[in-house]
Amino acid sequence: MKNISLILGMIFLIGCGGGEGVSSIEPVIKIDDKEKKVDFIQFDDGLKAMSISKPDEFEYLSAGQATTDVQTAEAYGQAIPAIKGKFEKNALFKGGDHLFRNPHNGTGPLFNTATCQGCHVKDGRGNVPVSIDKPMVSMFLRISDAEGNPDVIYGNQLQTFGITGNGESILPKHDGAINENISYGEAYAFVEYETITGQYNDGESYQLRKPIYKVKDLSYGDFNETVRLSPRVSPPVFGTGLLESIPEEALAFYSDPDDKNKDGISGRAVYSVEPISNKNKITRFGYKATTTSILQQISGAYRGDMGITNFVEQQEPCTQLQVACLAQAQLEQNIQEFGLDLSKVSLAQVEFYNRTLSVPKRRGYDNQNNTWQPEVLAGRTQFFELNCNGCHVPRFKTQPGHASLLGDVTVSEILDSQTPISELGEHVIYPYTDLLLHDMGGQCADIYREGAQGQACESGSECIWVQKCEGLADNRPEGQATGTEWKTPALWGLGLVQTVNSSATLLHDGRARTIAEAILWHGGEAEQAKNNFIALPKEKRKQLLTFLESL
Repeated sequence: MKNISLILGMIFLIGCGGGEGVSSIEPVIKIDDKEKKVDFIQFDDGLKAMSISKPDEFEYLSAGQATTDVQTAEAYGQAIPAIKGKFEKNALFKGGDHLFRNPHNGTGPLFNTATCQGCHVKDGRGNVPVSIDKPMVSMFLRISDAEGNPDVIYGNQLQTFGITGNGESILPKHDGAINENISYGEAYAFVEYETITGQYNDGESYQLRKPIYKVKDLSYGDFNETVRLSPRVSPPVFGTGLLESIPEEALAFYSDPDDKNKDGISGRAVYSVEPISNKNKITRFGYKATTTSILQQISGAYRGDMGITNFVEQQEPCTQLQVACLAQAQLEQNIQEFGLDLSKVSLAQVEFYNRTLSVPKRRGYDNQNNTWQPEVLAGRTQFFELNCNGCHVPRFKTQPGHASLLGDVTVSEILDSQTPISELGEHVIYPYTDLLLHDMGGQCADIYREGAQGQACESGSECIWVQKCEGLADNRPEGQATGTEWKTPALWGLGLVQTVNSSATLLHDGRARTIAEAILWHGGEAEQAKNNFIALPKEKRKQLLTFLESL
């Protein structure tokens, strides 16, 4: 296999990769005066192999020279420094930022929120509603049949809000769109929690929130007979341009679908056709790795989350069976160009903004003395020893960002030229992800209906659709992912999640209130790492969590 570097005396546990490149040599190194046999291979990016005991010299710079010093609630919304230093590109970044924060004409007829920031709060994570009386805004449910096909009535995403004839937003109403021919929101989804208790091996107890998802007030009729639902809290968007600039071959290197290195971890690289270019590319965005680029991701979000048609996603978010939605779409005013809600210039500006967002630097490092806090260093060792880096690969080197498929954009027009974004290239970054699909275990019972008091319910306005799952499974295939597979999320910026948004929680559905809870929900390929975490004495658990909070 190409690009393999085997380096004795160092460690880089690659549980999610290696494949045929895993050496049969069993090197022995010293860790805390104990001998351990390890395999350590890494993609050959020209960098020295990472050490388990000593961080890289500039490891505190999460995104290399693309790192921001800002550590406040605005930490996720900063341009990479090289962009700030260039007048035209900085103006373009600010223009995209304005579009990202503000509503557009043509929202709807069905939508979840009116702005990009409405989902990605301050460019970070969204929120789980604080009560069942509050509608989902920066969270929604994906929907399909058992095979992953869109629901024939509701498509592939439930939109909470609709638009009335006078342009006001309106919540769902049971059969309202059918009986009244008004474009009501599609359905009202909410989450309730069951408490799960457990113990670490040292006797300390913990509690987890097990979500139960419920849907009522279906405005356009019943779901399909094999309906599948999947909750999604909006993920952060900072640093995504750098993730997009990781070479495909570097990500593919860590793919080990057949677990040839026998470590129990088998990440999968998947590919799909990129819109516009029609090239087959690795999918690295979306919770289940379904999109190939930031352009594809944001254009889909404009259409699905806000009901904003655009150059890539030109169809309104109505299915052919949603007559009231289609009728409302015909009444939309202020169409930008080509019958679409968003101009090509605006789409390109928002793409540029997303691609050039920076990443905050690490905490726990003293720049004056070039020293790390001892707890952070000890926790870093725990991270490697537990093989957390088997999926959360710490380090990559970026290449220059590809040119936009829309063309070079200015503050007022799209040019015929296509120029790569050089400012994204040649950075040594520490995102802690492999961007691959992993089986995280769990299973779901079939969705059923019940009344408000939990009684059996077959049909009618009193029926509530209920989904209960064990573990992280959603039982819903999407793209090439199964109902138990998820893409490894990046961990950089993790310690500032609640600094940016005090209401934010973790995992794809926001069930985890803390980093420890997120670890305790791991299963499937990560079951062993989770069990090792549970087995740690309290002091070492604290060290690991301190390290993760420093990211």
